[in-house]
Amino acid sequence: MLGLIIGIIIVLLVVALLLAAIRIITQPNQGVVLTFGKFERVLSSGFHVIKPFISHVIVVNTAQTPVDLDQQVVITKDNAEISVKISLKYHVTNIEDFVFKNEDSVRSMIQDTRAALRGIIGNKELNEVLNGTQEINAALFKEISSVTAGYGLNVDRVNIDSVNPSADIQASMNKLLQATRERDATIATAEGKSRSITLENEANNQALLATNTAQNQALVNSATAKATAIQTEADADAYRMRILNEALSKSSDNYFIFQNIEAFKELANSDANTVVMPNQTIDSLGMIPALTKLGQVTTK
Repeated sequence: MLGLIIGIIIVLLVVALLLAAIRIITQPNQGVVLTFGKFERVLSSGFHVIKPFISHVIVVNTAQTPVDLDQQVVITKDNAEISVKISLKYHVTNIEDFVFKNEDSVRSMIQDTRAALRGIIGNKELNEVLNGTQEINAALFKEISSVTAGYGLNVDRVNIDSVNPSADIQASMNKLLQATRERDATIATAEGKSRSITLENEANNQALLATNTAQNQALVNSATAKATAIQTEADADAYRMRILNEALSKSSDNYFIFQNIEAFKELANSDANTVVMPNQTIDSLGMIPALTKLGQVTTK
């Protein structure tokens, strides 16, 4: 019976010994082994055996970890009070430094971030802060990265989530924004009217130009038509004169005698009974018997 009890005790001691000696580190964690309270080594993820009862393992998460900071009231360079909300992401780079060089590395990182944010925004005016969050992020990231490296961790990203001016400043900004919108609306209305007047003037000018062009074209067409008519009439007169001259050049003296006879016939039928003619004409007509029937012919 005593042997059984001793065997059970031995088994229990072995089990306890195994439980105290075996450590399993899961990813993405790492472990720090302390023996008699002194740093011994770093354990990666996996199965490990340590000195039972005299060694202790501190497990540290090495994955990237997000942290949301509480809203922080900051005063800008132009004495504007604003409330800033930021977040950041970090991961442990040196597990030994993370555990031993700072009692609370994450808390120290947050404090350093807040202090750096106050310094950066304190050197900027309100408009620069509202319109330059990306620039502030970059400056804040650069400043705290160099500080937190001594804590065994690295800040991967810093982001300003919101920037909210105080109620009084927000009311003033709203009034300014409303005034700006009204001014822009007034300018837009004036530009619209100016554009409308300009378009109307252009339309009137184009209509007047078209009217003047049409009138000028009508005058040109009328003048061209008149010139064409005059030219046509002149060509017709020239043609008649040419035909007449050609005919006269081909006619004999009898044609002219015949014409004279016809003229004297007309005189004979008129009330006149006296005709004054040159001697040459009388000589040429004396040979025509028909003239003896006419009235008295006076020579000159």
